[in-house]
Amino acid sequence: MPRLKMFAGILMFGVTATSAFGQPSSQINILAWKTYQNETMGFTVQYPNTWQVHRATGTMESVLLGRTPQVGQPNVAVQFIVQRKINPKGLPIRQWRDEQMQGKTAPPTHRFIDTTIGGRPAIRQEYTGTLGRSFNFFISLGTTDIFTIAIIQPSTQTELDQTCEAVLSTVKFIK
Repeated sequence: MPRLKMFAGILMFGVTATSAFGQPSSQINILAWKTYQNETMGFTVQYPNTWQVHRATGTMESVLLGRTPQVGQPNVAVQFIVQRKINPKGLPIRQWRDEQMQGKTAPPTHRFIDTTIGGRPAIRQEYTGTLGRSFNFFISLGTTDIFTIAIIQPSTQTELDQTCEAVLSTVKFIK
């Protein structure tokens, strides 16, 4: 599968968040949150005690954190994905994204913003689609791997969910 199609395929999983994350939202108390660590994917993150962890196996390494869907409650989730060897040139994240978009025009509903996650340079992508308002973050993991964080939230919610923002602020890379 060509790289651009893989890049676009990730977008179907969800989306993620805002500028530089390092401090939790002052309105969210994370002291009693659980910690999830994944040695294989190379990260740790804290999440609310009411959320569940779901691991996916297959062609991509993936972990989904979120509330159990309930009738009348909005679906909010954070997905972590690692794609191995998708950046064979070892490009910095901005150059990798530019190469992925080469010859393509991003729809006007998409915005790309330079940011930081876990102290590493990241690209934040925002758009509204059939799954709701999406925020995706792309981070280089090692030389050739790309780490993606995708946040899914209701399309009526135009700002990043505060709980998801607090989750993002706790991401740490262990490799």
